Amino acid sequence: MKQYDHPQRATRQRKHHGSTAFTLVELLVVIAIIGILVALLLPAIQAAREAARRSQCQNNIRQLALALLNYESANKTLPIGMEFDPDEEPAQTDHLGKNWIISILPYAEQQSLYDAFDFNFWITENQNREPRSVRLPSMLCPSDPFNSEPLDGTSTGIGANWARSNYAANVGNGPIIGQIHRENAIWGRRSLGWQDPQRRGLMGPNVSVMLRQVTDGLSYTMMLGEVRAGVTAADRRGTWALGGAGSSLIVWHGSTGDANGPNSCVFNADDIKGCTPADSKAMAAECMPCWTGGYSAQATTRSMHQGGVFTAFTDGSVRWINDTVETSGPGGDWGTVWDKFISSSDGEVIGEEG
Repeated sequence: MKQYDHPQRATRQRKHHGSTAFTLVELLVVIAIIGILVALLLPAIQAAREAARRSQCQNNIRQLALALLNYESANKTLPIGMEFDPDEEPAQTDHLGKNWIISILPYAEQQSLYDAFDFNFWITENQNREPRSVRLPSMLCPSDPFNSEPLDGTSTGIGANWARSNYAANVGNGPIIGQIHRENAIWGRRSLGWQDPQRRGLMGPNVSVMLRQVTDGLSYTMMLGEVRAGVTAADRRGTWALGGAGSSLIVWHGSTGDANGPNSCVFNADDIKGCTPADSKAMAAECMPCWTGGYSAQATTRSMHQGGVFTAFTDGSVRWINDTVETSGPGGDWGTVWDKFISSSDGEVIGEEG
């Protein structure tokens, strides 16, 4: 005989099944809890990602330092920071030859890229447009969101198609101005700034040192520092094939200058050709101040990491330098911890970066 469910039993079953479903309030509570958990976890995830980016950036600058040391071993001198027409002003000329990065390409597993350059022409000419446009992961710090946009130097006479970078060589503590009567200028072996042991760094315009000239000790003299890529298309800072302050050189980044110390936010700290008054607010908001006077003579080391920069010393070691390292402030007198790191032969040695 066919059996039927008892009506009361069916009703109880329906009530029982209905009680297991989420109400709207319960669903909203669950969503809120998930949102709170995500909000709590997100900073940890971001911190982990930045730690990985920092590690990659640190490794990049270490590999560049080793390539420089290999170059010096083979050539008995460090590469020239930037080659330029000696009859012109180094802070303004567009007639630029090899810089230190191009020179070390064969020592950084980039021989084919080095061979692609035609050194019968300036690097700024169209004959070298293609090789200078090559993006090199080893030259890029993954923490910098601006290094994916190429430099367009059309408005300043050097053409377009320049790939970015985040590492620059230590010229010293004087501007790269080609006026020999200026007591602090660095622009070649005859310049008074290069002859001054308190100002001479390692690689400058048409000049460099041999390691035996680094009398303060290789482990106490800064060779490379991080720089940030320009925040606008015409901002030359952070450009690997381009010689000049901020592009591939850190210059006058200690006492007596405006760009004194890492990540200086002082008004007009960097002097970079290509910066315009229209971009001043955007650059200041990024702590990338730039004087708009029309030449590249001064730039300090900069990074997107919180609180400091990576620097490579002349022994190949990489050290973290805090933004709070001892400096004298803009235009201050020489003699701070930061100054001593910059100079290669001032006669004073320190072991801690502060």
